Amino acid sequence: MDFRHVLTVVAATALAGCSVVHDARQAQRDVRPKASDCGESAPLPTPPDGRSLAALVDFALESRPSVTSARLAVVDARLALKQVAADAPVVSATPWNAAHASASAGHSEATTPAHLDDFKLSTKGDPSASISVDLLLYDFGRNAALAQSRAEDVIAAETSLVKEEYAVFKEVSDAYFGLHESRALLEVAQTNEYVRALHLDQVERMLSEGEAKRLDVLRAKLDLASARERLVAASNDVSTAFAEYFRALGAAEGGRGDEAEGALASARRGFADTEYDAAEACALARTNAPSMRIARARLRAAVADVDAAVADLYPEVSFSASLSWTDPLWVFKWGFSAAERLFTGWRRTAAVERAVVAMKKASAAVDAAEQDLVRDIEIAVAARDNAREARKAADESLASARENLSTVTEQYKVGDASRVDFADAVDNYASALGSRVGAFYRGQRAEAALFALLGSSPVYDERTSSLENQ
Repeated sequence: MDFRHVLTVVAATALAGCSVVHDARQAQRDVRPKASDCGESAPLPTPPDGRSLAALVDFALESRPSVTSARLAVVDARLALKQVAADAPVVSATPWNAAHASASAGHSEATTPAHLDDFKLSTKGDPSASISVDLLLYDFGRNAALAQSRAEDVIAAETSLVKEEYAVFKEVSDAYFGLHESRALLEVAQTNEYVRALHLDQVERMLSEGEAKRLDVLRAKLDLASARERLVAASNDVSTAFAEYFRALGAAEGGRGDEAEGALASARRGFADTEYDAAEACALARTNAPSMRIARARLRAAVADVDAAVADLYPEVSFSASLSWTDPLWVFKWGFSAAERLFTGWRRTAAVERAVVAMKKASAAVDAAEQDLVRDIEIAVAARDNAREARKAADESLASARENLSTVTEQYKVGDASRVDFADAVDNYASALGSRVGAFYRGQRAEAALFALLGSSPVYDERTSSLENQ
């Protein structure tokens, strides 16, 4: 075997990871502009046309950096499992991973004088090369335990991705309904301001005809000013809701359209009404909720970590063989070995104790996750039911307030009702309409919260309904 042949083998082995290095360098080039203080940020994507809730959720799942990070966490967990699996012994489910080979090559020169009294130096050198194979035969289950732990980490990472997607779903739903709620309340404020302006015109005409007092005009102007203040506040709420809306989408702020027109006549639903109670929801969530699945996966990983820490107390049994060459000598060696580390200062026994403590903490985390889940579900179900009851009550109040406003308006025109009666009737109508808007969208947000808590697929039912007309 020529020395050049050995170098060829070594070079081929060294170049085996070139594609990985190329991909790593390309990834570095992709992110390096973001690391510069003077670099330009990538433009944010634009939300889809149509803007149905389902389409907006899908858009956010692709554009939100938190979802991208969660997906990369899954990739990282799978690579960690791949690393552990690469060190499996022969006595395992993947014995082909037990062998590890290494190669080396070199050339050394030594300079020595021919005689002690001779100042002329001679140089001699020999090329050398070696190939060795190590085969891990048995490790008392340490690798299997580590692999089990990493596999559970993969499950936890995948479920964390699902949980993050539900979190984005809920944020988008909340922002979506919050935007439409604020626009509907802006329309309520506009309606209130319009009624106050009409009332001021009417009072001014009555004053010119001698049927009203100047005090009535001043009070009508005060009522109109107060209505305009509420209109400005409602408009600011819409601007804030738009900011939250685009932030939840992870999108560039686009056109806003008409901010209030039709918001009461075409209220946006997102989901059909669910019918399960808190007990039924908790029964489903205990086995399906992302938070519970993550906690249980981490507990299983902690159990496997205890096995790995215990197995680390035992030796490793391995087989090794090597072929070395120093021109012109060939040497072949092989042998079995059982390696055990001694005098480690009880670090490995302490590792077992720490693994047990971590397992107990993970067990407590499962209990805490279940308690938090039950509490959150009960709150969400109560919010859903309360919103439905509030919506029914608001329907009745709105009908009564509308009838009262109509009656008081007619009575005020003929002098049978005072300005105070009219002002109270307008305020009651606006309050009842605002309560109905709030109850409607509060119920929709509660439905979204339940889907996220239970880990169930959202059932979209995107219809429109009127919040003003019964």
